[in-house]
Amino acid sequence: MKLSKVLATAAAFGLAVPVMADTLELRVVGDGDAASVAGGASVNVFIQGRIQGATDDGLALWGANLSDTSGNGNDITGAVLDSPGGDIDQFKKNLGLTNPAGYGGTAIGGNLIQIGGGQNTIGNSGPTLFPVGTVATDVANGAGWVDLATGTIDTTSATGNVVLELDTGFANTLAANTGPVFPVNAATVTIGGSLTITGGGSLDFTGVASVGNHNASGSFVGGDLDIPVDAADGAAVADHTESRQFGAAGNLFVRVDFAEAIGSGSVSSNPALTGLSATPNGNSLDITFDAPANGTCYTFDITGTQAVGGDTVDGGSADEDFCVCYFEGDINFDGSVDIGDRQVVAQSANLFMTMDAAGITGPQVDLNRDGSMDIGDRQVVAQPSNLFNDFTAVSCP
Repeated sequence: MKLSKVLATAAAFGLAVPVMADTLELRVVGDGDAASVAGGASVNVFIQGRIQGATDDGLALWGANLSDTSGNGNDITGAVLDSPGGDIDQFKKNLGLTNPAGYGGTAIGGNLIQIGGGQNTIGNSGPTLFPVGTVATDVANGAGWVDLATGTIDTTSATGNVVLELDTGFANTLAANTGPVFPVNAATVTIGGSLTITGGGSLDFTGVASVGNHNASGSFVGGDLDIPVDAADGAAVADHTESRQFGAAGNLFVRVDFAEAIGSGSVSSNPALTGLSATPNGNSLDITFDAPANGTCYTFDITGTQAVGGDTVDGGSADEDFCVCYFEGDINFDGSVDIGDRQVVAQSANLFMTMDAAGITGPQVDLNRDGSMDIGDRQVVAQPSNLFNDFTAVSCP
């Protein structure tokens, strides 16, 4: 029997449901009532409740759905939830009533539906097998939170964060403290905080968000570098090569995004680059390095920790490695240096404009890094080592 049908069952036994009475507040927390915990193979989960006002005689029935609201599409039906024991056992079948799958809810569409149960308020003692328990009064009537369901969830295979949140809550409270038949009142249910489980044991690489030059004053210029991501598991496509022009001199910049905030980070490259460093910036690592060799692809390997929970960014796996190529003069990002790139320099929005001019948002064409876009940059494209060179065949090491 569905929990939402229990009120109808009560009515069939002549139990009036008078007026709206108390409010049951529900929330999901981790160890120590934490709202955010680190992911892992066995993360403790607590669904808690408390009755606001406590004008009636305690909880008679409660239920709610549990899902991941992070937007990452994680299936949370592997969560194992049960009564914590004591008076809450009176809400479990056979002492009480639950949905057919049990007190821990029914697995539907990656979510757990109708977690919870109801007490034997109808005073049944047979011949049916359930409910047959003794009603416990004043459940959740105290000042503090009461554990209504506890258990664990394995998030090691999760994508990004898991955010456990309740919805579609319903409840009854006891309208009397003596039985064996207990009248009940319908209660209002409000949903409180959610539980964020970070990382799932390691950080999830979500993509290389941008790449470009930065000058001595720290400003960044350049286009996006889009590393394809496998939709099935979020991993970057292996050995992916991008053709991007960074400029002939000066430091370079790549921002790598993860699903969680970064606490510390380091990076290495193959071949080795000079001036290579990684700085945490929220959910990203800002990677800077000196100008690389022309026509060379570089594989970057990232290691570090997340800010919450301290999980390690596991260097060496495909999820954290990516490859960037440096092609001097390939301004239009087509994998070759040719007349098309000279035409980009010659555009009216670029030629004879300084890098400090307000409103300059076009492609990075200051190839000789002298602070302006002029004939000198066209000459870089026209160098014999660049012009009519096709770099599409270059692959990651």
